[in-house]
Order: sequence, then structure tokens, then C-alpha cells
Amino acid sequence: MKRSGNKGEDAGEGKGAGKGSKKGGGGGGGGGGASRGATTEQYVMKYLTPEVLASAIIGKGGAVIAGMRTSCQAKLALTDHGEFYPSSDCRVFTVQANEEGSLNEVAAQIIAKVVELAKGASSEGVVGTDGDLKLRTLMPRAAVGGIIGKSGAAIKHLRESSGAKISISEPIGSGPGAEQTVSITGTSEALTVALKEVNKQIQLLNGESWFQTWGSSTGVSSGGYGVQGGALPGMGQNFSGRGSMNAPGVDIMMRVAQGLPPYVMEDSRGFALSCVVPNRLVGGLIGRGGTGTKEIQMFTGTKIGIRDIPGDSENRSMNIAGPLANTCAAYMMMMKRYLDAEASTAAAGPASG
Repeated sequence: MKRSGNKGEDAGEGKGAGKGSKKGGGGGGGGGGASRGATTEQYVMKYLTPEVLASAIIGKGGAVIAGMRTSCQAKLALTDHGEFYPSSDCRVFTVQANEEGSLNEVAAQIIAKVVELAKGASSEGVVGTDGDLKLRTLMPRAAVGGIIGKSGAAIKHLRESSGAKISISEPIGSGPGAEQTVSITGTSEALTVALKEVNKQIQLLNGESWFQTWGSSTGVSSGGYGVQGGALPGMGQNFSGRGSMNAPGVDIMMRVAQGLPPYVMEDSRGFALSCVVPNRLVGGLIGRGGTGTKEIQMFTGTKIGIRDIPGDSENRSMNIAGPLANTCAAYMMMMKRYLDAEASTAAAGPASG
């Protein structure tokens, strides 16, 4: 295989923040796990909050989040410290209320916190800079169509009318409740307009049978860079995150990843990794009907392409593109498939001819 590649501080919650914060969504910590119990409020929005923003929302002793609950008449819950959304270092902030307007009020207070953080030095660009703020929200796939519109007309209008830069990730999972991350960048006014439309499109579907499940799910995992628990695509086992932790180089990899400043992991241009693979192993890499690469793409949020190499009839080029950590994860998973395909080919004996 020939390979080529191109291109904070721990925020505590304060003593009082965690009171009543275990399963059930009380206090600043919120509950953990895949589900937080039944959604009793009719309207729901969810945000991805890096630790610095989560800490600001909680406030000293949980004072900020308590005041937000009261002033906005909303139920607010953060996943616990260290419980991150898949392929991110963000906790999930779930907002539930009996009125759509309450969610807009919470959004306004979140934006105000982002503005405060962007003006300080401690955020290290995680929430953007003053006048160019960053905020991410989660939408069910069924609602994303309303944001995009026919032939992209709606999102084009929203970008032009708000002045916000808006990007939408590929869905995680399947079905109408499969989540997509909506990243919004711009001024506080731009974020306000864009989030109001996101809220509107989500709540248009709150009567659907799947909505309650979506609203009560966080999809987080405990510890480390967020990945979903359960079956890891192509691994043939339940993923615990500990399978090869003692392998040579893993400690170095983790230390480097944890030591990188946020702007590296969050660079909007993305990164790419390429390698050359023999034609005879391509079938094993892709899987039957392309299921192997499709599962890894969906799990990691990357794009994987395998293409012919002009003048080389024996090999092909494999390219993986996406956010840096996601791309590295997808590359490791594809290398597992590569070695499995290689072993299967060797066991089957040399090819005739």
C-alpha cells in the first residue's frame, strides 16, 4: 500500500451544576446514554456544544442554566461531562418546551453566550470570532428538506436573507429521524434568523410518530472522541473503544489528537487521505453492493472513492475526505477491511492465469 496525506482547557461545571443531573435531565449535567426518557414537551431543539460553551451555559453552580429554564419556560438538559456526540468533542444540549417561541428565546440566550465567548481568549476559536460566530444544531433528516427546499432554493434564500453560512452534514443512521448536523456561521443576527428557520422546520414535524424518539435521543458515548456505541461497521463485534488501545502507536495518536487546537479538527475545508490498493482486493474493500464503504461513510461522515489510475491496470486509488478525525477513523476502518480482504485472498490460493 502506498499512502499519502494532505492536508481547552477543561471547563468544569461547578459544585452545584450537577445536582439532580443524572438520568432525567435535571441540573446542569443532564442525563447520558442513548435516550433521556419520554419527551413530554411538544417542541424540541438540539445543539452541539463544545465544552467551553457547555460550561458557559451551565454557569457557576448551575446558575445560568437555572435562570434560562425559568426565563424561557423550557426544559434544558446537557449530556454529562465526557459524553460526546458521534465524531465530535461536543456535548448535546436538548431544549424542550410547550411553545415554539420558547425555543427561540433559548436560542437567543445561547447566541449571547457564543458572542461573549468569541470576545474572550479562552474559547480558542471554538465558537468562532466576534462577527463570525459558529454554532451547530441537530435536525432530523425529514426536516432538512424544508431547509434545503426544491433544488436548494430555500437554503439559498436563507443564506442570502440572513447573511449566514450554512452547511449540512450527511445523516447518521436511516429513516426520517436520522440526524444531520447543521453548521451555521455569521453574525449574531445571522445566527438568530437561521436558527429561527431551523426551529420552524423541525416543529412542523413534531406530530410525527418518530418525533418523540428523536427528541429524547442524544446518541452520545462516554469518554473520548464521540462515536456511537454498538456494532461498529465491518468489525463484527460490539464496539467498546478498547479493542486495540494497547497497540503500539495508539497512545501517541491519542496524545496528538488531544493536543491539537480546535481549529485543526474543525477546519471547514476538510482533509484527505489517499492510498493505492491492488485491483484484486477492491471487491473486499467495497463489500457486496458497496455496503462496506457505505457503512463506513455513514458512520464517519466521510466520502470514500476508489478510482482507476491512468496507465496502471493492476492498482486503483482510494481517497477518503472529510473532517480530520473522521477521515483518520475511516482510513483505519478501511485498512481493517484491506487486511481482511488480503487474508481472504491468500486463503483462497493464488489466482489462476
